[in-house]
Amino acid sequence: MSYQVGLDLGSAGTTVATDRGVTTTSAAGNAPAREIAKILDDLAHRYGEPPSRVALTHPLEWPHEYLEQLRQDLIEEGRADILFLPAPHAAAIAFDANAQLPEHGTVAVFDFGATGCNITVLRKHGVFMLAGRPERVDVGGYFLDDLVVEHIGATMEQYGPELRSSCIEAKELLGSYPEVRIPVLAAEIREVRLSRLQFEAIIRPAVEMVVDALERVVWSAGLCEPDVILLVGGSARIPLVAKEIAKRLPIPVMRAPEGAAAMGAQLEAKQLEPEPAEEPPVWLPAPREEGEAKRRIPTTPFIAAGLLALIVVGGWAAHEAMDRPNVLMETTSVELAPPGTAVLPRI
Repeated sequence: MSYQVGLDLGSAGTTVATDRGVTTTSAAGNAPAREIAKILDDLAHRYGEPPSRVALTHPLEWPHEYLEQLRQDLIEEGRADILFLPAPHAAAIAFDANAQLPEHGTVAVFDFGATGCNITVLRKHGVFMLAGRPERVDVGGYFLDDLVVEHIGATMEQYGPELRSSCIEAKELLGSYPEVRIPVLAAEIREVRLSRLQFEAIIRPAVEMVVDALERVVWSAGLCEPDVILLVGGSARIPLVAKEIAKRLPIPVMRAPEGAAAMGAQLEAKQLEPEPAEEPPVWLPAPREEGEAKRRIPTTPFIAAGLLALIVVGGWAAHEAMDRPNVLMETTSVELAPPGTAVLPRI
């Protein structure tokens, strides 16, 4: 059975979407083409056959030369049939599959990822097309991690990889909890409390910077004002992001599910290779049961009796015809004499 795959090659890891769901693998640090080839080999081993079609997302700002080099690297890895798809378009396709945007509907994709924030406005014309000028801000999740680590490290006068891991985990938990406690290993085990209000005060200048960029992109779209702002990426799940956008722009804000870009790429791959239509079933008459055949009245004796009667009646009719006397008929005519006299023939 054929299957299609959508790949979103991110900085923190690669997201893989198939009909069975979405999974994310950690970044291997290899060349992109080699990493993609390994993922597809693993899928072929798991499913028993390679995918029939693969769609790969890429940042919108990647230059044509870089994409051509990546395509050449994929060909050398034996992957010549991979479709390239811009990441914001893929996220919009996944959103449209559920929301069913009307024709000429517009969506602003606010992709706040690990290394930066990419903002794009797309308008639906059968397919999604650019509206306005897209923009990228080099402020992402890694930068926010650095701000939190710097704040906690300055408080404890201590830095290290363990402290960084704890700060990153705390940042993620603050999306669901009002406060977290960060353990610090020094001469004695201590902990530092970090509330959501403190965290928002630390990252607010960075969040305001990316929301400023969102306003510029929306204004550049002119009359194509977005119907919705779609939040994509791990950093977009921070509650302050949605609150700041709602305060600035009177546009509904929706948070996309994890792996939205990979899901949209998989839908695009599936669209290019639709499933074959099922053939209509052929109905066959049910076989006659042997018991039913035995219960039916045999017709052979009745047919034989009818034939015998036909033979008897036919023979009698032939005999009667042969015994009849032959009657010879002679035709006579009337001769007319001159006018006034009728002469009849003699008998």
